[in-house]
Amino acid sequence: KWTTDDGRIMVNGQPLVLKGVNYFGFETETYAPHGIWDHNLNDMLDFIKDNNFNAIRVPFSMEMVRDNPVIMNVHCHNNPNLCGTSALRMLDIFIDRAAERGLLIVLDNHRTQSGGYISPPLWYNNSAGYPEDEVIRLWKHLVMRYKNQWNVFAIDLKNEPHDAATWGRSNRNTDWNQAAERMINALHEFPGLFFVGGIEWGGRFENAAQYPIETGHAHLNERVVYSPHCYGPDVYDRPEFHVENTHEYAKNLDRIYTAKYGFLAEKGYPVVIGEWGGKAKPGTRDAKWNNWFVDWIRDKCMTNNFYWALNPNSGHTGGLLDDDWKTPIQHKLDLVNRAQPNPTKFKKHNKKICITKGT
Repeated sequence: KWTTDDGRIMVNGQPLVLKGVNYFGFETETYAPHGIWDHNLNDMLDFIKDNNFNAIRVPFSMEMVRDNPVIMNVHCHNNPNLCGTSALRMLDIFIDRAAERGLLIVLDNHRTQSGGYISPPLWYNNSAGYPEDEVIRLWKHLVMRYKNQWNVFAIDLKNEPHDAATWGRSNRNTDWNQAAERMINALHEFPGLFFVGGIEWGGRFENAAQYPIETGHAHLNERVVYSPHCYGPDVYDRPEFHVENTHEYAKNLDRIYTAKYGFLAEKGYPVVIGEWGGKAKPGTRDAKWNNWFVDWIRDKCMTNNFYWALNPNSGHTGGLLDDDWKTPIQHKLDLVNRAQPNPTKFKKHNKKICITKGT
């Protein structure tokens, strides 16, 4: 049973400690996790497990769910039985293999149409044939497919609403908070958690102080999780990253991020960082920001997180693996290990799931 209590995520009444990573590919034109064009999928998942992660956020596209095409760009010899597989069957296999390793799954509605371009700013895209009711229908299809899969513990309703997206403006066409409430009510059969990102690329929740997610049902409200995204100068440079005085740098960033979403944890709302990261090369401004961010989420007790990303082919951030998809980037692993050193562990044994508490 998944729920929340006083800002904590709970599994069977015990606090869940999350150390997650994003692993993308299903949302692209290959309709499958990246890297399996050279390497065995099991090796990718073993790397995640062996580095003490307990959860994967899996981006997908609504087009993938609707059309269920055959996956592309798979090394058939290294991945027997995957060539010629449909996208949804590939997702089944991915989730099952993650479960074998005790890895939880968040399904992330990352974009409407497959490809490498930016997702539309709102949760629907009428011009592409994805009005709100169609998006909900496709979500229901996934929910019914996986509602009994023990490790699919959360769904992320919409990746990074931006531009026209609003919160608390009473505009049905643009208010993301109201849309999230409608979607959660429509997807009530899903037994897990509902991740709701902020507006302006996932990072802003200021209006949630006055307009928190309110579904009208206590059993749904207690499964809502606020999931901000946050990046440093390698992704988007800002004046606050150029403050040279160390004390003023930290004080200024704390003020900015507390106003954006840090206040949620202070008010007792559950928060999971859905994306953060960067190349963080030692000695750079981005490394300075990443180290500050880890200190800050520890100080705020917001260390449940999903690092972006496993994949080295993420343009602005790179990944935990180098371009060969094999060599770990140790300074990044050090960051995520410091952010969350002792996550909850899951292990399947005799048709039961054994849970080891994290701290």
